[in-house]
Amino acid sequence: MGNSFCKRRRDGEKEVGDPRDFHSSLNHALSSALTKFDSLSTYFGDGMTVQAVAEMLQREIREDRDFLPSGRMMPSQEEQLRKFVMQMVGKSYGLWKKGAPPSGVKAAQEEERGKESGLEWASIDHYPVWVVDQIENYLSAEPGQQEMMRRELERTLLEEPLCSATVKFDGTCFGKLDNGNLSGRRHQVGKACESYLKTSTAACKKCNIELVRAELSRVFDAELTPGSVCVWGELMCNPGYYDYLARGLADKWICFGAVVKIPQAQDLMAWSKKLDKHGFAHSIAAEGQKVRLFLCPALRQLLTKAGCDITDDAQQATHAKLVASMAKSLAAGENEGIVLVFRRGDFGQASIRKWKNSAEGQGVSKKHAEQLKSLKARDLQDLGMLDPRIADMVETMIQVAQAATAVPKLGRKKLPLANANI
Repeated sequence: MGNSFCKRRRDGEKEVGDPRDFHSSLNHALSSALTKFDSLSTYFGDGMTVQAVAEMLQREIREDRDFLPSGRMMPSQEEQLRKFVMQMVGKSYGLWKKGAPPSGVKAAQEEERGKESGLEWASIDHYPVWVVDQIENYLSAEPGQQEMMRRELERTLLEEPLCSATVKFDGTCFGKLDNGNLSGRRHQVGKACESYLKTSTAACKKCNIELVRAELSRVFDAELTPGSVCVWGELMCNPGYYDYLARGLADKWICFGAVVKIPQAQDLMAWSKKLDKHGFAHSIAAEGQKVRLFLCPALRQLLTKAGCDITDDAQQATHAKLVASMAKSLAAGENEGIVLVFRRGDFGQASIRKWKNSAEGQGVSKKHAEQLKSLKARDLQDLGMLDPRIADMVETMIQVAQAATAVPKLGRKKLPLANANI
């Protein structure tokens, strides 16, 4: 699929769409990226250069699947991105410099602060795109393979239970390592960090991640070194979003997964089999020797034992049943979205996808609606080529993508004065 800011000519070539559309989307993407990090002045104070901070933000924007569904930009757009971010960071640095300590004076900071943990939680791809891909894989199969592919599609969407389906909260991705260090999405902020994005980190500090490392060492039957496990969760830094304050969710740290660094020279597939044997939904990344653990009954039990807060899981259901049961609340804007974890065919590993309401993602739901419509699911049903339950699932997802969802989002300054200390 081509870049979302390009349109196809009749001869199949791409041309850049309206630059104003790209600039508007870029502005939204930068605003979103800034919510993933502490204030830029913190990074300047830690000694990061303007170039380094700008590259950090550019990387985050490039990985934003709402901004770049295809993950690609044209060269001219890459240059726009670079200039746009550098300009903003440069201005921020100038403002920080005016209020910075005198030359040569630097506040004391922890040794680990500002370092990359190497255990980052990767961005999650969109669920509607995955659903479209599953159906298209069946439709594009060779004639002799179509019946088998249809059976696999029906087994996947109608029979196989999900590992988990949980609410996606609109906070910021925040982690805690087993050595006590806290971490933003990209960089560690140290053990002594008491506030991140104007939000207390107290909820993180009560969680015993060292216990998580010890339990996983037992699962692997091998000792994991300190600093090799990071539990990730949503730090609820937006009390005015989705009525989080009234729902008692402000300042919470709601855990959703973990990343584990596997010792070098170890067989990743052998370690994967051990995780599968103990019921952990996971995926492996050969690059960096890492394993990502997804929320599932086994991880839920372990994180609960460690004192972590975890979001409630929807009842174990299939893809089709989950879509039918959650569509109404998504269309109503009760939550940002749903995160689904489900097994895939390769060696017991799992996949993770996000399904957001139509108000989120800079209008990406419109693209999802068009992709889902292009399947012509009802026509396929009438031709006897698609199970009616799958056609229902597709139609329901189209309705969610096209819903005029209104989301309650209040900034901190607009919260009632009684909650000014939030």
